[in-house]
Amino acid sequence: MLDASLAVVADRGVESLSLREIARRAGVTHAAPYHHFRDRAAVLAALAEEGYTKLAEQLRAAVAAAGDDVGARLEAAGRAYFRFAIAQPAHFRVMFRPELRTEAADTPAELASAQAFAVLVEVLASAQQRGVGAQHDLMSLVLTMWSTAHGLSSLWVEGPLSRGLPGFRPDAEMVSSMVGRTLRGLFTSARGT
Repeated sequence: MLDASLAVVADRGVESLSLREIARRAGVTHAAPYHHFRDRAAVLAALAEEGYTKLAEQLRAAVAAAGDDVGARLEAAGRAYFRFAIAQPAHFRVMFRPELRTEAADTPAELASAQAFAVLVEVLASAQQRGVGAQHDLMSLVLTMWSTAHGLSSLWVEGPLSRGLPGFRPDAEMVSSMVGRTLRGLFTSARGT
């Protein structure tokens, strides 16, 4: 059901996702999706949880492979974030849907989201524990880094960067490098002030 849901999102957009369309794509009866999901919102939540889990795994692997240098770890995290977005655009589009935000912090999707977010927090917190960038508010640094990686990734997934801009036609590897270098640069300038 989730694979069929991702296919709908990839082909027709999140707005086209319905239990009826999921059933059609999966080749099952119209009632079959209701055995797994109570409604469309439950499908979106399951897709978001799956996406955040994959993102957290990829971020952790990239950071671990980068060694102990904070700049290298941030660069690796930025590249991993962007690569996830372009490899999993349907997940990426669903994960940040406003209708998924709830007051409850203990839903599976929210818990998975927190695990992905924690990777960036851990990288910057460990740097601050060693005195690097300690003069800055941790959450300000984290939010700046996250919004930069997310913004560039969204611009690629939604088209403005992937289609190219006047005088600027990047490829995915160029933007992946840009995301990583930008996070490293932001941290380097933050720790220098």
